[in-house]
Amino acid sequence: MSRNKACKHGCPKGQPASEPMPVIGLVGGIGSGKTLVADELGQMGCTVIDVDRLAKQLRDLPQTRQALRQELGDAIFTRDGHIDEKALAELVFTPSQPEKDSPLARLNAVVHPLVVAKCRQLIEQYRQQGGPKALILDAPLLFEAGLGDHCDAVIFVATDSHTRSRRVQAQRGWTEDNWAQREKKQISLDKKLEMSDYMVDNSSSKIDLRRHLQRLFPRILGKTSTIQRSIRPSEAPFQQQGMDIDAPENDTGQRSKN
Repeated sequence: MSRNKACKHGCPKGQPASEPMPVIGLVGGIGSGKTLVADELGQMGCTVIDVDRLAKQLRDLPQTRQALRQELGDAIFTRDGHIDEKALAELVFTPSQPEKDSPLARLNAVVHPLVVAKCRQLIEQYRQQGGPKALILDAPLLFEAGLGDHCDAVIFVATDSHTRSRRVQAQRGWTEDNWAQREKKQISLDKKLEMSDYMVDNSSSKIDLRRHLQRLFPRILGKTSTIQRSIRPSEAPFQQQGMDIDAPENDTGQRSKN
């Protein structure tokens, strides 16, 4: 969706809002429940792109595997030539690895451009076909991969660290150290929040989350044509960037902000 002013996403000045279907990105910490939020938005008439699954599909293409073999060596592959997910994770999430030219950086340099190109293609296809109320990018590394530049709005899914740690240990079998090391490799949560337009709380029940989204989603649809994320996060506080924090109604029926 185009914006009326030039913005950091490359939107030209004066271009009308011609695309009726907004693209909404989801960000948050590991275990915050972004996929649950995506599922709930899917039930509200949105189409969800599981970017993590898409990345794994693109990683397993022959030409991608060849590039990764050159960058990361043979140890990340199984005997039949496919990627060994456990070996890859052990390599790229080693705590002592320096950030610059690390295995993770080299992995991302190969995979992220492919993911962005494919997402752009899918966005264009869905906009031409029409149908969904919005397109949801469920992307663990939305900002890291540069996909935030292709979103009309970004929702930050807020969940306390204890809940997130407990979730990933129960659902993924990770240790607390596994969770902490992977999170250190991502943009900080404070920065992700700063770069987002909306926030929902996913620390309590699924029912509460659904109620939050039922209040928030219509507001997003009504504002995506006017959201202007032209001020860089480091240059302005949240209210100058259109940050909209979902909160319960007060006695007058108006929304209160935290």
